[in-house]
Amino acid sequence: MSASSSNGKSKSILFYLLLLILSGVMLFIAFRLPQKNNTSYNTTAKSTPEELLAMFQQQSDIASTEIIIRKIGVYESGTEFVSINPATWKLGTRLCVVPVDIKIRYGIDLRDLKQNDVQLLDHDTVLIRLPKPKIIDRSFEPVSNHQEVVAFTTGKRKKVGESTIQQIKNMAFSEVVSDTKQLQESFADEITHNTEIVFTSLLKPIGLTPKFVTKNS
Repeated sequence: MSASSSNGKSKSILFYLLLLILSGVMLFIAFRLPQKNNTSYNTTAKSTPEELLAMFQQQSDIASTEIIIRKIGVYESGTEFVSINPATWKLGTRLCVVPVDIKIRYGIDLRDLKQNDVQLLDHDTVLIRLPKPKIIDRSFEPVSNHQEVVAFTTGKRKKVGESTIQQIKNMAFSEVVSDTKQLQESFADEITHNTEIVFTSLLKPIGLTPKFVTKNS
């Protein structure tokens, strides 16, 4: 074998040996470098209770429901539905039937969530103290639709006027909004459950697990 052929083989072996060493060094460096985690949890794991509270409060629409209740307000002379003394009226009968559409927004008022109601616990858990459902807003149309009002007067009594109609409507409104027990039985559990589902769906993608409790007041 000639000297030139031997030198060529040595150079070839040396080249592959250097290439193998270089590959090993690169693999070693790759394993030693900190691994980049592409999960959404690590990009948001530093979410503060303040940021979580702001995120929750943006969901106010799902934490409540709007209800329209039609209450039939009835006044008849001699009853106590309206605080008017029938003894001051002249003989005869007065009757008035007034339908009242009462709009109620009922649910969890997320404006009642305070900063200490959202706490970060161990094991990526978020404690959320939810307020109890309540009437958030209520209203009724103050102007009567006279086509729906039924009223008649007999004898010499004063005819049913707008002031009496408004009194009837106010009494009907007060009677409906004071009956919170019926609203609670009908909607409270469902609203609380829906709110918990939505909050959970917001927290799961960022690696957090909610723990819900309901505040006493």
